[in-house]
Amino acid sequence: MRCPTELMKVCSSLFTVCEVYFPINLIKKCFIIAFFLLPSTVFAEDNFLKNKTVTGCEDAKGYPPFINENKITGMLEGYSVDLLNLVFKDSGAKIEYRLIPWVRCMAYMGKGNKIDIVLAAASTEERRKKYLFSDAFAKVHLSYFYDWQRYPEGLNIEHPSDFDRLKFVCGMRGFVYGNYGLSKKVLQQANSFQQLVNLVVFGRCDAFLIRYEVFNSLSKAYPDFKYHDRMKGGIIPWRKDDPIKFYFLAKKDSVYHKKLIDYINMKMKQIDKSGQFKKIKEKYGFITE
Repeated sequence: MRCPTELMKVCSSLFTVCEVYFPINLIKKCFIIAFFLLPSTVFAEDNFLKNKTVTGCEDAKGYPPFINENKITGMLEGYSVDLLNLVFKDSGAKIEYRLIPWVRCMAYMGKGNKIDIVLAAASTEERRKKYLFSDAFAKVHLSYFYDWQRYPEGLNIEHPSDFDRLKFVCGMRGFVYGNYGLSKKVLQQANSFQQLVNLVVFGRCDAFLIRYEVFNSLSKAYPDFKYHDRMKGGIIPWRKDDPIKFYFLAKKDSVYHKKLIDYINMKMKQIDKSGQFKKIKEKYGFITE
């Protein structure tokens, strides 16, 4: 067991002061007693993760660039994976990742028994009431895309009302699109990103909504992804300077999960100061400030 650096400084200073006023044998006995008492108080807070397994989940199809299955190695990889591997390095805990249906992922996390954290989620008023949020660890930009072969002149999207000219605008099942500010209903019919693109290519939708960084990562995450190069579009102009923040989510009203989120927040601050956060963002195509 190692004494934290700050505590060592305090101990050293205290020993110097006491040495002036008290017999050395008495001082030594006091410090020996104090040392054995400290693990149950000071060190207990640092060791709550010892021998624990922290389990995170995301949608069964993956959610690149946050997490997806490498088709060659079969390993789960991505921005959230790299970040959490650093967070829990030397923590005494083991971190595991699971891809399961999104509804089940959220339900398990909400109960806090099979799943500890959701690996990437946007904030909504309803979610804020039900779950515990980490500090934001990513910013993604709202965007739209269409098939340039169907619309060679483009769609000229400048304002939310411009989507009203389109017959069908599509999105993913279970995703939230309120931040786009559209009056037009978003048809959430796709169960995967490939299905979402296919809806546009085969004329069932005129355009689809997706986070910009997610769309850019699809061809890399899924080497056999079809029609990616036929898509045109970009970040929606009215939210260009107002990206959506992403968070880790955990069970609310749980002492353990509150400590877990606090620990993640603390480690993310340290990772940011070390410069490693920026490297991970750049690796996965996030805009760095």
